[in-house]
Amino acid sequence: MNYIIYDLELNSKPFKSSLPNEIIEIGAVKLDSNLNEFDTFQAFIKPKYFKKLFPVVKRKTKITQEDINSAENFKEVITNFRNWIGDNYILVSWGHDDIHHLVTGCKINKLASNWLKKNIDLQKQVSSIYNVPPGQRYSLENALNILGIEAEENLHRALADARYTAQIFQKTFDSLDLNAFISIEFRKKSKKIPRLKYGNKIKSKLKVDIE
Repeated sequence: MNYIIYDLELNSKPFKSSLPNEIIEIGAVKLDSNLNEFDTFQAFIKPKYFKKLFPVVKRKTKITQEDINSAENFKEVITNFRNWIGDNYILVSWGHDDIHHLVTGCKINKLASNWLKKNIDLQKQVSSIYNVPPGQRYSLENALNILGIEAEENLHRALADARYTAQIFQKTFDSLDLNAFISIEFRKKSKKIPRLKYGNKIKSKLKVDIE
């Protein structure tokens, strides 16, 4: 079993729009069954709808327009990412937003999304372990501080944040529920963009439409 700890950066819009916030960078760390890091993945993704990076995104991430202009599109990058992941894995993200954006991106680009069905929300579990009040969650930075992990790289870049998340995963591994996935159900015919739906249990359902 390998653990794929990943993070995304988005070209988040500063205004309301029916178009989704697009992924512009993906970074990931691959841990083996003994929690040893043995590979990494990083790639920029060229946006499909809003070709220019929004100023707030450039300031926050330090990603440049040149990085995006020379990047491959979503289909190419995600195909490479899936090949890199391999078989027999669990995905791990800090929060539930990233899985939502990946599933939405796959739907829009007519790609299969069943490979995303095993994803752990590490933020939710770590916040529960440290008794954060209901409805609140540790930020990645707060969790690093609580666990005594020094931030040597700037936050808000995909690979750096994936590395930090991997360190949190390693430190809290013995207290985690590795079966608490955000699982995926498939429904044909509906054309709605997938939305996360959470119940009272940590295990929840993400309904995804397929062609």
